[in-house]
Amino acid sequence: MLKLDNVTISYKNVPTVQNFNLDMKEGQIVSLVGESGCGKSTIAGIISAKNRGFTGEITIGGVSLSEVNESDLMKHVVLVRHNSYLFKGTIEENLRMAKPDATEEEMNTVLKKVNLLGFLQTQDGLQTKLLEKASNLSGGQCQRLVIARALLYDAAVYIFDEAASNIDVESEELIMDVIHELSRTKTVLLISHRLANVVESDQIYFLKNGEIQEHGKHEELMQKDGEYHHLYESQMALENYGRQVNRDV
Repeated sequence: MLKLDNVTISYKNVPTVQNFNLDMKEGQIVSLVGESGCGKSTIAGIISAKNRGFTGEITIGGVSLSEVNESDLMKHVVLVRHNSYLFKGTIEENLRMAKPDATEEEMNTVLKKVNLLGFLQTQDGLQTKLLEKASNLSGGQCQRLVIARALLYDAAVYIFDEAASNIDVESEELIMDVIHELSRTKTVLLISHRLANVVESDQIYFLKNGEIQEHGKHEELMQKDGEYHHLYESQMALENYGRQVNRDV
């Protein structure tokens, strides 16, 4: 469904991603991980046509990206970032950005999937008004609304770039459940700094300095005892320490 073949992109003549190869099938979830600045978001930008000027070949459904204009590409690829924009207006107006002819039932269905429908029914439902940048919602509620809008779009390829970061634990877990459910029928590329969120991925690519250092399933990468293994262990130790401190407090 989605294939990258020897993709390289440079910034000021310095390669930020080098010789990147990726082959994703429908019904798969593939994750890109690595330290900040390793090139994960650059890959997301290339696939979603935000970054041009790359060398190599990218195909979606067998069609070269060079033959697809940006508006057509947007019909097939949805990019969800951790800071995707919500504008001042109603919940319905924000959802209709994804599907202008969406029915009330369709909108309520995606809101239910992200556990927002019950809350909104205590407000004004689809006519609940959002302030500028949805400042009257919590961070987790904002991100769940962004995910609901993405689901309504019903694209073939979904890219989640840190879509579950910097939010409450409950929202993070719910969003990850939605992403995994979505990956049963769609092609999903997940970018996450938190390795606990990528454990169940079909393939994990560990990037460093714009290159693939390791790739495989979680269990395979842990057995290699490489950089992925050490980063995972250090994150788990830090999270366990944080939970212990919170219990002691």
